[in-house]
Amino acid sequence: MGVTLFTQLALLGKLGVVVAIVLHSLALVPQWQAQYFNPRFLHLSLYGLVLAVAHGAVLALAAAALPSAPAGRVNAAGWCIGAAVLLNLVVGAQNLLAVVALTRLHRPSALIAHSLRGAVRPLLWASALLALAATCIARGWF
Repeated sequence: MGVTLFTQLALLGKLGVVVAIVLHSLALVPQWQAQYFNPRFLHLSLYGLVLAVAHGAVLALAAAALPSAPAGRVNAAGWCIGAAVLLNLVVGAQNLLAVVALTRLHRPSALIAHSLRGAVRPLLWASALLALAATCIARGWF
């Protein structure tokens, strides 16, 4: 039961990692086209890309280490990495909206991006901590 749940979450996680990489990469395109790079958006895109790659590595590690583990550990690692990828997707979407609002002067994007602005840094930290927790669970450290 637990391994199948992790397998399903891992498939969604892999898709989420790819989407997060695409979102953070797309946030760089309008800045490049406008030949103006906002340092805040640039750093957020790079942090998001690094986290997405780290999430993919944790998924690969967990997939290799967990098939022989108890079901509870498998489920916990699956949910941790799933939540981490979801938080990274929210950050990627917010960053893309903010960049579109800046480069295209798109008011609806600006309103949505501004409403999520205060949550970006805590979401990035929570995503990193959940990925770390998933790694520790996958390695059997707790």
